[in-house]
Amino acid sequence: MLKDVILKNLRGAKGNISIVLKDLEKEEMIFELDSCRVVPSASTIKILIMIEALRQVMEGKLSLDDVIFVKPNERVDFSIISDLDMICYSIKDLITLMIIVSDNTATNVLIDILGFDNINNEAERMRLKGTALKRKMMDFEAARQGRQNITTAWDMAYMMEALYKGSILDRSMCDIAINILKKQKHKDLLTRYIADEVLVAHKSGDLENLNHDIGIFYLSNVTYLLGVFVTEAKSNIAAKHIIGKISEIVYNDFC
Repeated sequence: MLKDVILKNLRGAKGNISIVLKDLEKEEMIFELDSCRVVPSASTIKILIMIEALRQVMEGKLSLDDVIFVKPNERVDFSIISDLDMICYSIKDLITLMIIVSDNTATNVLIDILGFDNINNEAERMRLKGTALKRKMMDFEAARQGRQNITTAWDMAYMMEALYKGSILDRSMCDIAINILKKQKHKDLLTRYIADEVLVAHKSGDLENLNHDIGIFYLSNVTYLLGVFVTEAKSNIAAKHIIGKISEIVYNDFC
């Protein structure tokens, strides 16, 4: 069985590992491991921020075409925006950059526009039990104070499935989110050991010795959701290897 193959592959792996695997067409949970364990979210929290942004667009509070001026003091590290001369971006630009290249400047600007409370209220509205935005990206002082963004593999799986089904926002907003996730540029985790060209809508995140990736795989015969969250790994390379191997096992089983 697939479950046994996955567990066998995890023997001896250093780190804490959470897994969610679901057949979205059959609505069948295939395998989960420690999926409700609360972990630092790293950049996977940006899925929640995107959902709240699109909710505000849906409710007419924002427009995807609204143009935002990004001030020099808002530019942070790990940001393409910080390396560009452009000073204005649409809301859709900011959402897209936040997701596909995990741009931290775009994320922080969106947090200011949307509001911490509104983002966390969105998590409560979805009844997420272990997900909260507690600080901006690159706010190391807040991190030292113990204010860490958190999530669980289960919560992230819930959000991804809700976007897939069109059940959390209206269908057009969910389609926008999924289409952005399909353009993800960071492909060294879930698709690390998959040689085939495969369409995946996903979002990854990383901190020191911590890597997460959750995505929807669109195959010809099945659509499945896989999330693998690894903390306290030996190294980031080791964490990526764990995620990549589990994903390879699942992909080969479905193929």
